[in-house]
Amino acid sequence: MSTLVKLRSRAQITLPKEAVKELNLKEGDNLSIEIDNGKVVITPVAIIPKDELWAWVSKTRSAIEEGRLEAKQGKLKEYDSVEDLWKDMQVAED
Repeated sequence: MSTLVKLRSRAQITLPKEAVKELNLKEGDNLSIEIDNGKVVITPVAIIPKDELWAWVSKTRSAIEEGRLEAKQGKLKEYDSVEDLWKDMQVAED
């Protein structure tokens, strides 16, 4: 998609509605702006709070993806209580 936009006062531009819709952008979203060989590249980005970074460590991400795959394959166990879960976890550690 290519659309002509005009640079306004204070170096502002308005993204076309089509681009906003296609990228699923909302007011307040963060965008990264990069200059690449004379072109302006705008990329939507997510900001992760520091206290949530643990979830993005590769070992954690792998465990999460493994759990999703097991759920999709129907391999998850159900427990009647937290105590039963703890008992099962302790047996697995032995």
